[in-house]
Amino acid sequence: MGDFFQKFLNRVNRGYGQVDKNVFGGLLPGGSDSRLISAPQNPFRPAAVVRSGPFQAVRDVVLETSGLPKPEKFFIKAMTGGSKDITTMTPEELSLIKGAYTEKYNTTPLKDEQIYGMAKAQEGYHKQFIEQAKKQYASASPMVKNSPLGQMMLQTINTPFDINKALETIKMGSEAQKKYAKNSGPVVNLYGQGRDMKMAYGNLSVFPQPGGGVQIYDRWKVDKANDVYPGIEKMGIGDKADHVADLGEGGPIPSLLYNAAKQLGTYEPFDIRVNVPAEQWRNIEGKINQEKTNNNVKTEQGDSLNRLNTLYFQMKEKIAPKNLIPGSKITPFAPPLVP
Repeated sequence: MGDFFQKFLNRVNRGYGQVDKNVFGGLLPGGSDSRLISAPQNPFRPAAVVRSGPFQAVRDVVLETSGLPKPEKFFIKAMTGGSKDITTMTPEELSLIKGAYTEKYNTTPLKDEQIYGMAKAQEGYHKQFIEQAKKQYASASPMVKNSPLGQMMLQTINTPFDINKALETIKMGSEAQKKYAKNSGPVVNLYGQGRDMKMAYGNLSVFPQPGGGVQIYDRWKVDKANDVYPGIEKMGIGDKADHVADLGEGGPIPSLLYNAAKQLGTYEPFDIRVNVPAEQWRNIEGKINQEKTNNNVKTEQGDSLNRLNTLYFQMKEKIAPKNLIPGSKITPFAPPLVP
């Protein structure tokens, strides 16, 4: 019976590929040139269905009409058998990539007013931090106040903000960053270009071509914890079922889905290869995302995913409360993190 279904699945795939080749000229996703058609061997495995040409075609059509943001589309594709190379980007994406690319290679020193503005912003963050720290310190127990951490916080609270030191640090940091960027190869950082660019691409490579065009390349994959945070595995900290370092922004649900996809054999990285001709690249106006990014978890995850993550944490806490887990510690006093 298994051979019968395998032969049937192969015939469906071949038939779909022939229709794609003869009628559509190879344009259908998962069609005549798909590397995925011959991948499955057991028709009863989920991977066999997910990696088949017809499934890939239907999935791609559904995704394109779903209205989902690009990060969600890419994640679903990778968890359901991968994709043909992505060869196109929207004008907005290309504009943001060129903006980050141009900014990376901009060697113009910061103006004095820019440095001063950044220092004043730091002063504002410092003020907010001190106000929160004072409240936490005031409500802490005597034991916490007398602890090394409490004494450190008291010293921080009583240390005034030094704007001259901030100005010098910003200037030195800017010069070092420009020097590093100049010698860092083709990688362009998109983490400051908005939620979708950060979550879909993160870092990608832009290779200048003779004549003025560029080739944009990236591989959508989930990196191991040690590749994300070098040396972390030596500390005994690695990826877990509900926490994969490279999917950290998404919370536990994407990590669970990724680990499930690996077990089922449906996880497949894919490549992004976009060629931008010289004239088109010249005419693209580079753009820097001006939206304030505060790394808000709910904003990055979206309402639906955030609700699922919250529900998961609530269920996990009921099953295994943190204060009942052997070796778990509750920090009685911790300073807030300020971006």
